[in-house]
Amino acid sequence: MQEIKRRYVIPGDKIIEGNYKPLMNVIKSGNYLVSTRVGIAEAGKDGVKVIPLSGVYIPRVNDLVIGKIIDRSSLSWDVDINACFFAHLPAQDVFGRDFSPAKDDMGRQLSIGDLIIARIVSFDRTRDPMLTVQDKDLGKIPYGEFIKISPTRVPRLIGKRGSMIQTIEQATQTRVIIGQNGIVVVTGRDPDGLSLAAKAIKLVEEESHTTNLTQRVKTLLNVQDPIDPEQPESMNASSSTESIESSTQPQSSTESIESSTQPQSSTESIESSTQPQSST
Repeated sequence: MQEIKRRYVIPGDKIIEGNYKPLMNVIKSGNYLVSTRVGIAEAGKDGVKVIPLSGVYIPRVNDLVIGKIIDRSSLSWDVDINACFFAHLPAQDVFGRDFSPAKDDMGRQLSIGDLIIARIVSFDRTRDPMLTVQDKDLGKIPYGEFIKISPTRVPRLIGKRGSMIQTIEQATQTRVIIGQNGIVVVTGRDPDGLSLAAKAIKLVEEESHTTNLTQRVKTLLNVQDPIDPEQPESMNASSSTESIESSTQPQSSTESIESSTQPQSSTESIESSTQPQSST
């Protein structure tokens, strides 16, 4: 397979010629693969894709998202998931099949303003997204420092095989929960670690389109790569080009939400008076 160097493309740009599979934001035109978005073109094992530089979150089934409870009816909660559509969490999903609006107090479990991490179980253009908190590690988020980033930056923040987020977590002694809808929650006991993790996340968002980003994040975090004693020291200073992970793999959980379409990042502290909702 011919190597494709990561490069900027705009709609209509020819990315490569040959028998390659078009993936995200790429179409086949004649014998060429052509970009349909402004972004960065790259090749993976499965084919050729374009990582968009900006965009709003479009819900997809099985996505893990962080949302904020904004309203409730007698049978469900309305949840802002940072998209053009509000999502719904059925009360039966939290209380079980025996839920009764007459005897069960929904406010005892989730109140307006609470944050949850949930999975999208159904969605199409005729119906709003439906959520569940029944899987492991899903449910109410009791506390955390949250940051909103562009959803298109999520793969870059996760990194190749989770390398970027692992670097941030290990260097700052924090846990970083990432929602595919662009909401990130950072938890930890050290305020300095929380602040440093937030700076690293914002650096990734602002410079996700550049090369050698991992090295700049390590410099910010004061992380030094181990030196191989078998190699000359000069060989460890060479720069490398990084790849962007496909946005179809989530894999941390998430937290919080404000506006549904703004790509700029913002940082806030969240406290909740109750304990996390356990989910099965």
